[in-house]
Amino acid sequence: MKYKKKDLIVGLDIGTSKICAIVGKVKEGKLDILGAGVVQSEGVIKGVIVNIAQVSACIKKVIRIAELDAGRRIDKLWVSIAGSHIEGKDNQGFVLITGQDRVITMKDIEEALRRASSIVLPAGREIIHILPQDYIVDGQNGIKDPVGIRGAQLQAKVHLVTASSSYCQNIDDSVRDAGYEVEGLVLQPLASGVSTLLPEEEDLGVALLDIGGGTTDLAVFLKEGLRFTRIFAVGGDHLTNDIAVGLHTTRENAEKIKLDYGVASVDLIDRDEYLEVEGVAGRGRYKVKKSVVAHIIQLRIEELFELVDLELRSSGYKGLITSGVVLTGGSSLLPGIDKKAEEKLKLPVRVGYPRISSPKKLLSPVYATGIGLLLFGLKRREEIASKERIGVKIKEWLKEFF
Repeated sequence: MKYKKKDLIVGLDIGTSKICAIVGKVKEGKLDILGAGVVQSEGVIKGVIVNIAQVSACIKKVIRIAELDAGRRIDKLWVSIAGSHIEGKDNQGFVLITGQDRVITMKDIEEALRRASSIVLPAGREIIHILPQDYIVDGQNGIKDPVGIRGAQLQAKVHLVTASSSYCQNIDDSVRDAGYEVEGLVLQPLASGVSTLLPEEEDLGVALLDIGGGTTDLAVFLKEGLRFTRIFAVGGDHLTNDIAVGLHTTRENAEKIKLDYGVASVDLIDRDEYLEVEGVAGRGRYKVKKSVVAHIIQLRIEELFELVDLELRSSGYKGLITSGVVLTGGSSLLPGIDKKAEEKLKLPVRVGYPRISSPKKLLSPVYATGIGLLLFGLKRREEIASKERIGVKIKEWLKEFF
């Protein structure tokens, strides 16, 4: 089957517990998912790369699996970025509209966005996203697309996402060492939101909680724009560690116990049921109540949602989340976690699954970021192509006069 490499789009989700690659093909503006690969992550702690060689080896391995599954060769990747080094900041930029008719053009918007992103950053940090929130024309706010509107002044309100420059470089080095190229970096909760959130949720106000292995990423969307971001250094791996410490067993055994018996609330467990636990270094096996495991997990889950609630209140967005909360990421599959979130956050909660029809093997919150990377990359390509088409039209128009 013949295909063009430019029609391929690939997402690489580098997580603390897993690294996932998903391959898609763009056909008539729509996305078809061709294949995927998943491997256990090595060299990543709490969402941050700590060993480039290990991560590079994992990337090479997972891409090969995805290439075989998709039947395509890959060269460029849209890559997720997360970790406690991520920071969000609101800013705004102004431009005066010149010209006899004072009609706002794409060039005016780009200048307003440029000015809004012209901030003094501390050494070692860089902007990875400039996300428009709102446009204001002559004091009139709530304008999503000001192109063609007449006015004297345009104001662009944006949410800037910044990251550690060294970490961005570590991602680039890991991908290049594996033999591939980074097409773009995408904030992990932003990618997850693209694949799981409904337009009406983003418009009315929704909080996305992407609970990964090493971190939990919080993002608030309102009026179809990202308004607030926070990263918590708490994730599914902390549940595993808590079980390992509480039951005096290895992390490997604790992970299996979490997957087989883990729930987010003691109320979901029969208090008279037992399970067998293998002690450390051949210390034998012993029985423990399943409710003990549930209690260990519940304490950590409650702590996480209390941190989230505190952050939402201090940010001022708690009362604006009309649609509630969407949980995604691997730990969102923990039985009862949505009810526990509702109890602690006092908001409606649902588990977010990728909004795709196929393949069914990827219809899981585990793949929300990977699929979101494809959708984000597709949208960004369309935006670039649209600007190029506008540029061509302007050039053709000018030729008629010169």
